[in-house]
Amino acid sequence: MPGAYWWNENKENAMKLVHMLSGLAVAVALAGCAQDKSADIAVPAPNPNTSGVATKPVIKQPNVSGTVWIRQKVALPSDAVLTVTLSDATQANAPSKVLAQKVVRTEGKQAPFSFVLPFNPSDIQPNARVLLSAAITVKDKLVFITDRVQPAVNEGGTKIDLTLVPVQQTAVPVQSGGGAVTSVPSTSPTQVTPSSAVPAPTTY
Repeated sequence: MPGAYWWNENKENAMKLVHMLSGLAVAVALAGCAQDKSADIAVPAPNPNTSGVATKPVIKQPNVSGTVWIRQKVALPSDAVLTVTLSDATQANAPSKVLAQKVVRTEGKQAPFSFVLPFNPSDIQPNARVLLSAAITVKDKLVFITDRVQPAVNEGGTKIDLTLVPVQQTAVPVQSGGGAVTSVPSTSPTQVTPSSAVPAPTTY
Protein backbone atom coordinates (compact mmCIF):
# COMPACT_ATOMS: atom_id res chain seq x y z
CA MET A 1 0.00 0.00 0.00
CA PRO A 2 1.31 3.47 -0.80
CA GLY A 3 0.48 4.76 2.70
CA ALA A 4 2.34 1.94 4.41
CA TYR A 5 5.38 2.47 2.15
CA TRP A 6 5.44 6.18 2.91
CA TRP A 7 5.21 5.50 6.65
CA ASN A 8 8.02 2.96 6.61
CA GLU A 9 10.29 5.24 4.55
CA ASN A 10 9.71 8.21 6.81
CA LYS A 11 10.21 6.06 9.90
CA GLU A 12 13.50 4.82 8.47
CA ASN A 13 14.66 8.38 7.70
CA ALA A 14 13.68 9.51 11.18
CA MET A 15 15.71 6.72 12.74
CA LYS A 16 18.74 7.72 10.64
CA LEU A 17 18.34 11.32 11.81
CA VAL A 18 18.14 10.19 15.44
CA HIS A 19 21.31 8.15 15.03
CA MET A 20 23.11 11.10 13.42
CA LEU A 21 22.06 13.49 16.18
CA SER A 22 23.05 10.95 18.83
CA GLY A 23 26.48 10.55 17.27
CA LEU A 24 26.93 14.31 17.11
CA ALA A 25 25.95 14.68 20.75
CA VAL A 26 28.44 12.02 21.79
CA ALA A 27 31.21 13.73 19.81
CA VAL A 28 30.44 17.08 21.43
CA ALA A 29 30.41 15.47 24.86
CA LEU A 30 33.77 13.79 24.28
CA ALA A 31 35.29 17.04 23.06
CA GLY A 32 34.00 18.80 26.16
CA CYS A 33 35.51 16.15 28.40
CA ALA A 34 38.82 16.48 26.63
CA GLN A 35 38.79 20.24 27.18
CA ASP A 36 37.90 19.80 30.84
CA LYS A 37 40.73 17.33 31.33
CA SER A 38 43.22 19.61 29.61
CA ALA A 39 42.07 22.46 31.84
CA ASP A 40 42.69 20.33 34.90
CA ILE A 41 46.33 19.62 33.97
CA ALA A 42 48.59 21.44 36.40
CA VAL A 43 51.17 23.66 34.72
CA PRO A 44 54.22 24.18 36.95
CA ALA A 45 54.63 27.85 37.90
CA PRO A 46 58.00 29.47 37.16
CA ASN A 47 60.32 29.68 40.12
CA PRO A 48 60.84 33.38 40.99
CA ASN A 49 64.19 32.50 42.55
CA THR A 50 65.64 31.25 39.30
CA SER A 51 66.37 33.13 36.13
CA GLY A 52 67.45 32.17 32.67
CA VAL A 53 70.21 34.77 32.81
CA ALA A 54 73.06 34.18 35.24
CA THR A 55 73.62 37.21 37.47
CA LYS A 56 77.00 38.14 38.85
CA PRO A 57 77.33 39.25 42.48
CA VAL A 58 77.78 42.98 42.92
CA ILE A 59 81.20 43.76 44.38
CA LYS A 60 81.43 47.09 46.14
CA GLN A 61 84.72 48.86 45.61
CA PRO A 62 86.47 50.09 48.77
CA ASN A 63 86.33 53.84 49.24
CA VAL A 64 87.16 56.70 51.55
CA SER A 65 84.18 58.93 52.30
CA GLY A 66 83.45 61.97 54.40
CA THR A 67 82.61 65.67 54.39
CA VAL A 68 84.69 68.70 53.47
CA TRP A 69 84.07 71.79 55.61
CA ILE A 70 85.35 75.36 55.31
CA ARG A 71 86.35 76.89 58.62
CA GLN A 72 85.23 80.40 57.80
CA LYS A 73 81.95 81.41 56.23
CA VAL A 74 82.53 82.32 52.61
CA ALA A 75 80.55 82.29 49.37
CA LEU A 76 82.38 80.33 46.71
CA PRO A 77 82.02 81.43 43.08
CA SER A 78 80.37 79.05 40.65
CA ASP A 79 83.69 78.13 39.02
CA ALA A 80 85.32 76.95 42.25
CA VAL A 81 86.83 73.48 41.93
CA LEU A 82 87.06 71.00 44.81
CA THR A 83 89.81 68.38 44.73
CA VAL A 84 90.02 65.47 47.18
CA THR A 85 93.20 63.39 46.99
CA LEU A 86 94.23 60.06 48.47
CA SER A 87 98.00 59.65 48.25
CA ASP A 88 100.81 57.34 49.32
CA ALA A 89 103.59 59.28 51.07
CA THR A 90 105.62 56.27 52.18
CA GLN A 91 108.75 57.32 50.26
CA ALA A 92 110.23 60.20 52.24
CA ASN A 93 112.53 61.48 49.50
CA ALA A 94 110.17 60.95 46.59
CA PRO A 95 106.98 62.63 45.40
CA SER A 96 103.77 61.22 46.81
CA LYS A 97 101.93 58.74 44.65
CA VAL A 98 98.32 59.66 43.92
CA LEU A 99 96.14 56.63 44.66
CA ALA A 100 92.80 58.25 43.90
CA GLN A 101 91.58 61.74 43.21
CA LYS A 102 88.18 63.34 42.72
CA VAL A 103 87.91 66.71 41.01
CA VAL A 104 84.51 68.42 40.72
CA ARG A 105 83.29 71.91 40.02
CA THR A 106 81.05 73.16 42.84
CA GLU A 107 78.53 74.75 40.43
CA GLY A 108 77.59 77.44 42.95
CA LYS A 109 77.04 75.01 45.82
CA GLN A 110 78.51 75.87 49.20
CA ALA A 111 80.23 73.87 51.93
CA PRO A 112 79.91 71.33 53.40
CA PHE A 113 80.63 68.98 50.51
CA SER A 114 80.23 65.21 50.77
CA PHE A 115 82.61 62.95 48.88
CA VAL A 116 83.16 59.28 48.11
CA LEU A 117 86.62 58.42 46.82
CA PRO A 118 86.98 54.83 45.49
CA PHE A 119 90.43 53.28 45.54
CA ASN A 120 92.09 50.04 44.52
CA PRO A 121 93.18 48.15 47.67
CA SER A 122 95.91 46.36 45.72
CA ASP A 123 97.67 49.73 45.35
CA ILE A 124 98.09 50.08 49.12
CA GLN A 125 100.70 48.11 51.05
CA PRO A 126 99.97 47.21 54.70
CA ASN A 127 102.75 49.52 55.94
CA ALA A 128 102.05 52.37 53.51
CA ARG A 129 101.56 55.89 54.84
CA VAL A 130 98.30 56.91 53.17
CA LEU A 131 97.18 60.53 53.41
CA LEU A 132 93.89 62.26 52.59
CA SER A 133 93.77 65.94 51.68
CA ALA A 134 91.48 68.42 49.95
CA ALA A 135 91.75 71.83 48.34
CA ILE A 136 89.64 74.38 46.51
CA THR A 137 90.92 76.33 43.52
CA VAL A 138 89.36 79.28 41.71
CA LYS A 139 90.62 80.11 38.23
CA ASP A 140 93.54 77.71 38.82
CA LYS A 141 94.55 79.57 42.00
CA LEU A 142 94.75 77.68 45.27
CA VAL A 143 92.47 79.43 47.77
CA PHE A 144 91.61 76.78 50.41
CA ILE A 145 93.59 73.82 51.71
CA THR A 146 93.14 71.33 54.52
CA ASP A 147 94.25 72.60 57.92
CA ARG A 148 96.14 69.34 58.36
CA VAL A 149 96.59 66.24 56.29
CA GLN A 150 94.67 63.26 57.61
CA PRO A 151 96.08 59.72 57.71
CA ALA A 152 93.68 57.31 56.01
CA VAL A 153 92.99 53.63 55.33
CA ASN A 154 95.87 51.92 57.17
CA GLU A 155 95.92 54.30 60.14
CA GLY A 156 92.98 56.66 59.83
CA GLY A 157 90.19 54.43 58.55
CA THR A 158 87.88 55.22 55.65
CA LYS A 159 85.39 57.66 57.24
CA ILE A 160 87.16 61.02 57.44
CA ASP A 161 86.02 64.65 57.56
CA LEU A 162 88.30 67.42 56.34
CA THR A 163 88.40 71.13 57.25
CA LEU A 164 89.66 73.73 54.80
CA VAL A 165 91.34 77.02 55.72
CA PRO A 166 92.25 79.97 53.47
CA VAL A 167 95.66 79.98 51.86
CA GLN A 168 97.71 82.86 53.28
CA GLN A 169 97.80 86.05 51.22
CA THR A 170 95.25 84.66 48.80
CA ALA A 171 91.84 86.23 48.48
CA VAL A 172 88.85 84.42 47.08
CA PRO A 173 88.12 86.13 43.75
CA VAL A 174 84.53 87.09 43.06
CA GLN A 175 83.24 86.30 39.61
CA SER A 176 82.23 89.55 37.90
CA GLY A 177 79.91 90.13 35.02
CA GLY A 178 78.22 86.76 35.42
CA GLY A 179 79.97 85.44 32.33
CA ALA A 180 79.98 81.79 31.49
CA VAL A 181 82.87 79.68 32.69
CA THR A 182 84.81 78.37 29.73
CA SER A 183 87.50 76.30 31.47
CA VAL A 184 86.24 73.14 33.14
CA PRO A 185 88.58 70.50 34.59
CA SER A 186 88.75 67.52 32.28
CA THR A 187 89.01 65.17 35.24
CA SER A 188 85.81 63.22 35.77
CA PRO A 189 84.48 62.75 39.33
CA THR A 190 85.81 59.19 39.51
CA GLN A 191 88.87 59.39 37.30
CA VAL A 192 92.17 58.82 39.08
CA THR A 193 94.30 61.59 37.64
CA PRO A 194 96.69 63.87 39.55
CA SER A 195 95.79 67.54 39.50
CA SER A 196 98.72 69.84 38.74
CA ALA A 197 97.03 72.69 40.60
CA VAL A 198 96.76 70.64 43.79
CA PRO A 199 99.91 68.58 44.44
CA ALA A 200 99.66 65.56 46.68
CA PRO A 201 100.93 66.14 50.23
CA THR A 202 104.18 64.59 51.36
CA THR A 203 103.95 65.09 55.14
CA TYR A 204 101.33 65.07 57.85
